[in-house]
Amino acid sequence: MKPFERGIYLLPNLMTTIALFAGFYAVIAGMQGQFEAGAIAIFVAMIFDGLDGRVARMTNSSSAFGAEYDSLADMVSFGLAPALLLYQWALQDFDKLGWVVAFVYTAAAALRLARFNTQVGIADKRYFQGLPSPAAAALLAGLVWMAESNNLNTGLEPLVALVLTFFAGIMMVSNVRFSSFKELNLKGKVPFVTLLIVVLVLVIITIKPALFLFLIFIAYAISGPVMTLLGLKKSRSLRRKNKRAEAEDSIKPKTSVETEANVDPETKDKV
Repeated sequence: MKPFERGIYLLPNLMTTIALFAGFYAVIAGMQGQFEAGAIAIFVAMIFDGLDGRVARMTNSSSAFGAEYDSLADMVSFGLAPALLLYQWALQDFDKLGWVVAFVYTAAAALRLARFNTQVGIADKRYFQGLPSPAAAALLAGLVWMAESNNLNTGLEPLVALVLTFFAGIMMVSNVRFSSFKELNLKGKVPFVTLLIVVLVLVIITIKPALFLFLIFIAYAISGPVMTLLGLKKSRSLRRKNKRAEAEDSIKPKTSVETEANVDPETKDKV
């Protein structure tokens, strides 16, 4: 029996607490009509959510408590906060349909996190099964941040928010695979031009952070279905190729060697 752990590791759980606070602040900001600040807070939560696990591994301070705490914080920051922010920003215009879609997103985030926790250690680390909840939250927060920072008021924002919230929820509980980018070797050496490209990308993002972050995460959200469709097309093409090869083998005329091998021995002797 595993002994009871007395105390907790401070540094990684502090990172998780900051991420939780950022998600909580996003809810408060949305209730007060400060939608841009709420969207930025969700991105802040993403940063610290990514740091807590890395800090725990670097300091050898991983624990079962930290994993459970991180999952609960993710539910608030990436499940509840984006749904409430989007509801206050645009979804309430649709009355009951708006809060139903917001709840679908929240429930999908909870199911996504529960499934992820049960598949730790057995899932392919190269891919995520379903859209990760931080990426789904960034997709919605990016929409709000982009619209608010650019003062967009076309009248289409509520409809886009409704469709995008529902899409993000469905993608989280789907079986569509998304790249985890964990196969990237950040410790190895890379060509000098790679560093220049990274710096250039960061500079471009700083020019219009809301717009470019939204485009990055919407591209990531679409990449999963696109890769799945391409994979299905490739597998179907391979199956058709195999069936065609089997059909050609079945109608292929037998060679003289095959014919001689199939002749009855008695008949062969008579001949």
